[in-house]
Amino acid sequence: MRTLILNGSPRKNGDTAALVEAFCQELEGEVRMLTPDDGILPCSDCRRCKVLPGCSIQDKMQDIYPYLTECDNVVLASPVWFSSLSGPLLTMASRMQTLFCARFFRRENLPGLEKNGVLLLVGAQPETAENAARSARTILRTMGARRPLLREVYSMDTDRLPARQDAKALGEAREAAALLNRLHEGKQKKEN
Repeated sequence: MRTLILNGSPRKNGDTAALVEAFCQELEGEVRMLTPDDGILPCSDCRRCKVLPGCSIQDKMQDIYPYLTECDNVVLASPVWFSSLSGPLLTMASRMQTLFCARFFRRENLPGLEKNGVLLLVGAQPETAENAARSARTILRTMGARRPLLREVYSMDTDRLPARQDAKALGEAREAAALLNRLHEGKQKKEN
């Protein structure tokens, strides 16, 4: 089983990291994770991908595109900033423009669609989650996630209850990973 995680938090030991760690502790298989430290540049709207496959920007995303095609699961993890996904996550997500263009401008059938999608969100105020979640669902659909997402996990009161102490959210993150494990095991049995 292969899983790609886009982690939009610049804080290595913050609330988002707590949910990602709980998720990954339970998750089996290979995991690749992009973080702000990977130096992904934003889409420059050069429009090359409207007519040609891939992306003109040469950075770590060049290695991620084939992995995205092959992986079984896609995960977005982000703090909520001003009722939105974090800037670093939106930067990474902007590079999915090539997938959008492949489908809607170049009319290509992309392999590797129908992935399991998981969303992990943290924030200080519960009422700010929905706008961020709406954007995340759109990004995950572009990355090939099935609708509805397999799981959405929220720790949205972190000023009073840090995610590392949010037993409900940590448990839901672990359960999301366990569900992915079970789904993959079932898929393997069907194929054999």
